[in-house]
Amino acid sequence: MTRLCATTHLADGANQLFDDWLKALSAAGIELTGSVGDDETFDAALVFACGLLTAKCIAEGAAREIVARPIFAGETSGTYRSVIIVRADAGLDSLVGTSGLRLAVNEYGSWSGWHGLKRHLRQREVAADLFGEHVMSGGHMASIDAVLDGRADIAGIDHSVWAYRVEADPRCAELVVIEVTDDWPAPPISLSLDLPQATRDELALAVLSLDGVEPASIEDYAEMVAEVSEFPTEPLPRAN
Repeated sequence: MTRLCATTHLADGANQLFDDWLKALSAAGIELTGSVGDDETFDAALVFACGLLTAKCIAEGAAREIVARPIFAGETSGTYRSVIIVRADAGLDSLVGTSGLRLAVNEYGSWSGWHGLKRHLRQREVAADLFGEHVMSGGHMASIDAVLDGRADIAGIDHSVWAYRVEADPRCAELVVIEVTDDWPAPPISLSLDLPQATRDELALAVLSLDGVEPASIEDYAEMVAEVSEFPTEPLPRAN
């Protein structure tokens, strides 16, 4: 098999997992050149990205197939969730009392940083406009930084990114988790349907042979897409 391209669209903790996969695939004889992608570069042979983004791209015509999803450390299945964080000195232990707080949002296309948070608010019978200004951070790590630095008061963070950051950064002791959302399918691994069938079959088999990975399909993410269709983003004013 010729060297193929692989991209990750996720944060540092997941990117370490992505790097580990590439090394394991290389040891199995499958060489992939890894890079960090963006929403406009979704045509690599292998892509590791947000489930909502992947499913929407496929629904809009991207020639891709979801084949697998990771089982994150400490989990028994391929699921993840958002943790809602604030500064410890805010004196909060739930969403009660958070009205008007500045919300750090990684991006409006994110499930764990935005849409999953909105769903959690509805389940708690809390209005989606509970918070004040939105501080657009550009990533989960940057959202954590915004709360740490006082530029934002609250944020929804992918739990795997949060676990990675807590282990690496002692400043996270200044933050607390006040609520946790429901579990959702973990970000998937998708393969390009433009690959020759034999190549795609070999790559899919190798991916599914990785430690800590389980099979997945587009159907696993249908509820995410339906959620966004029913409750589209209506952004609040952004902070300067």
